Amino acid sequence: MPKVEFHFDFGSPNAYLAHLVIPEIEQRTGAKFEYVPVLLGGVYKLTGNRSPAESLAGVKNKPDYERLETARFIKRHGITQFRQNPFFPVNTLTIMRGAIAAQKLDVFERYVDEIYRQMWSEPKKLDDPAVLRETLRESGFDADRFAELVQDPDVKARLLDNTERSVARGTFGSPTFFVGDEIFFGKDRLRDVEEMILATRNPRHANLDAILKRFEQPDEVRTFEKGKFEIVRIGGMTIGRATYEPGWRWSLHVGPATGASSCSVEHVGIVISGRATAAMDDGNIIEMRPGDVFHIAPGHDSWVVGDEPYISLHFLGADHYADRS
Repeated sequence: MPKVEFHFDFGSPNAYLAHLVIPEIEQRTGAKFEYVPVLLGGVYKLTGNRSPAESLAGVKNKPDYERLETARFIKRHGITQFRQNPFFPVNTLTIMRGAIAAQKLDVFERYVDEIYRQMWSEPKKLDDPAVLRETLRESGFDADRFAELVQDPDVKARLLDNTERSVARGTFGSPTFFVGDEIFFGKDRLRDVEEMILATRNPRHANLDAILKRFEQPDEVRTFEKGKFEIVRIGGMTIGRATYEPGWRWSLHVGPATGASSCSVEHVGIVISGRATAAMDDGNIIEMRPGDVFHIAPGHDSWVVGDEPYISLHFLGADHYADRS
């Protein structure tokens, strides 16, 4: 398995979006991403690069397209916990030193989750010392100890060293990923990162091994009233089997637990048995029967038709469907 690295700064919203997707890739590939804190301002200074806010200022069309791509990424991965930070840009020097301090205190993973949440899910002005101190306390950290460590010469030196080493390997912004020595930039390259992990984790065995799984022994089962969704993860894919009893309806038996009024997951699959509808938000309703291969866009309700249980296989959308986490 190659070494996989994520070079990040909390100030990048795209790095946060990548952070939300990384667990899915880890689950599918068996890889564990190593998070490497870098200072984005230092990266820009060392490379002569500028932030998108600066480089796109006055440019026609490109900023609109960047926002469109971000919206597509959020929709594709079913991301709901993202908000633009009204205090952006936030000076991240202290919280990035805090990441190094968190490594010393052995609370790094929790620190990353909490600071990202407070930057891009429940946005706060984290370059305000009082706000940061209160945020750390509310998250269960020793705010006084962090205040000491972010001034520690060793902590400062390690962040600088991380940044310089990252730039020496080719980094010019965040998020940056390395699979072995191969570099990838941007959240939209995560597909390429995953492909590289799968291609390089063990080429010899990849050509020889065969893996068999059955839905009778699924990797995960998501249950709800009148139905269940069984998941098998294999070959970098997540495949789901939906089983719904007569009377099942998404808006009654799945939607309330997710807090959504209609299903926001995109589905591609095939009907095995039974019948069900896909009722789109625009009023269009189709009925799916055994043998039908379907593609259903986000924004729909669904229910079982008749007295026979409905069973279908899902090849797209299984990762996020009926997921309450």
